Amino acid sequence: MKKIIILSLGILFLFAGAGQLSAQKCKFDIDKKDPFTGVATKGILLGIKSNSWSTGIEIGFNKTGDAYFVNIKLTYTGTMRESIPKNAPFMIKLSNGETITIYSQTEYLPELVGSLGSVFAVYVAQYDIDANSIQKIAELIPTFFRINLDNNKAYDLEIDSKDKKKITNAAICILQ
Repeated sequence: MKKIIILSLGILFLFAGAGQLSAQKCKFDIDKKDPFTGVATKGILLGIKSNSWSTGIEIGFNKTGDAYFVNIKLTYTGTMRESIPKNAPFMIKLSNGETITIYSQTEYLPELVGSLGSVFAVYVAQYDIDANSIQKIAELIPTFFRINLDNNKAYDLEIDSKDKKKITNAAICILQ
């Protein structure tokens, strides 16, 4: 009888420990409250490996109060002058084939920056997103991004396996 009780307690502790291990620890790059309103703001910024040496991308998942949004920073080697128009789609392809489309809040023009003899076009844009779409990103692995610019141009990025996990984890964290 004692063996059964000890074995049962051991199994109970094993399951309790497994639950603790599966809980995700989240590190936010932004975690603050507005001193006047008390509204909380949280954000996670991720560098994403580009499929091109000439381009870099960062994506951020953010929450202010009950509102969610996604920020992107696209750095392109060269003098691109196209803007990201207001309501331009940013598409996220998921592992099940579904596409989430979110839209830019306003028009975003590139900033041209010179460094070490090169010129870079830097785009920083913000897109509204809802909690349901972030939940899908947390559950279904994102595989591809498309950032639409004006003049029918787009920047496409196939997401590598390490970045897929980072993006999914960031989506899980921002929903907490």
